[in-house]
Amino acid sequence: MGGIIKLAIERPVAVLALIFMTVIFGAVALQTIPIQMSPDIEKPVLDVRVRWAGASPTDVDREIVGRLENELASLNGVEEIASRSTRGYARVTLTYGVGQDMDKALVLLLSKLSAVNGLPDDADTPLVRTSNSEDSPIARLALVAKDGSNVDLEMLGQYLDTNIVEPLSRVEGIAEVDYRGGGRREMRVFIDPDKLIQYKITLNEVIDALRSSSSMMSVGMVTEGKRSYTVRSEALNYTPETAGNIVIRADISSSGTIVPLLLQDVATLEIKVQKRTSFRRLNGKPAIILNAIREQGSNVVGTMLRLRLVADSLNRDELDARGLNLRVVYDETKYISSAIDLVQQNIWIGGILALSILMLFLRNFIPTLIVFVAIPVSVIGTFVAIAGLGLSINVISLAGLAFAVGMVVDASIVSLENIFQ
Repeated sequence: MGGIIKLAIERPVAVLALIFMTVIFGAVALQTIPIQMSPDIEKPVLDVRVRWAGASPTDVDREIVGRLENELASLNGVEEIASRSTRGYARVTLTYGVGQDMDKALVLLLSKLSAVNGLPDDADTPLVRTSNSEDSPIARLALVAKDGSNVDLEMLGQYLDTNIVEPLSRVEGIAEVDYRGGGRREMRVFIDPDKLIQYKITLNEVIDALRSSSSMMSVGMVTEGKRSYTVRSEALNYTPETAGNIVIRADISSSGTIVPLLLQDVATLEIKVQKRTSFRRLNGKPAIILNAIREQGSNVVGTMLRLRLVADSLNRDELDARGLNLRVVYDETKYISSAIDLVQQNIWIGGILALSILMLFLRNFIPTLIVFVAIPVSVIGTFVAIAGLGLSINVISLAGLAFAVGMVVDASIVSLENIFQ
């Protein structure tokens, strides 16, 4: 330590150059550090979610949750399994021990789910979701109709996904955009019981015909020379007109010809809006609320700025002509800026108070200036380490800097006092 101090005294130009380099590198590193409210914390939790439309909570618990719990209980590192069964929806939450490699746990979970058998045929494929601190949205946007416009938000359908949600999802730093409210269109099949009796057909036969006509399946292999090709039948996107031509059964008439029984012979098909289970309103007007969730490690302030630019562009180029307006109703950066400004203010107040006390007791400008310069140099130099370690500027890190400023001042005062003595 004595050698370093002696070297610093003998080479003041080199020390001054090192200080300037520290300030320059710190200023450059500051531009790359993400700014957010709190540090990213990866929770050792994985969620498995399965939808089974129309199923009762009892059936969901018996047919889905029970099977999943039996299969997933053998996973390494799982400390707790919690489940929730509601109408048409199953959720199984796996909690791992602290320090668990969650990337490895995710791979093992996906492998285990691929081997699960016995789930209902009409249940959706199990989805896995990780749980992190950034899951809460950084922004909420509301899509509302303009005053005097008679736009029905429930009828937006695919337009909402393609022209609004998709452009917002492409914003750099945004991981996902979901929405609540509005309505999705669906095709409804109204079966005529009298026609079922007339054609001597059961409801299950109609359901089986619909299921087989709208599912993807492998139908075999085709070999040509040394190459083999897998043949699959792809599901079709039906309209009421095309779905009406689905063959339910083929009968042979007395003349020997084949007479197909079509879906339109026993049912009526219509495009309707799905039954709504919730409503969203903004200032008393119907609204669609969009939640923007950021990518891990992204700069919240920069991401929010880009998101606002895209929202303004959509309003100007797309939505105004349709009588719609997209506005930001929640912006996390406002709270982040307020919290960070408060901590920065405390740092400045602490530095100025330290400077005042030094001037009062030392009554010498040069030693006071040395201590005062040590504060910003040490803080700016810290940004190099923060950027190198992949950390972020948040309330916790700034509070640590504020605490470190006091330690720097204490160390500087002790050093100056020893020099004077």
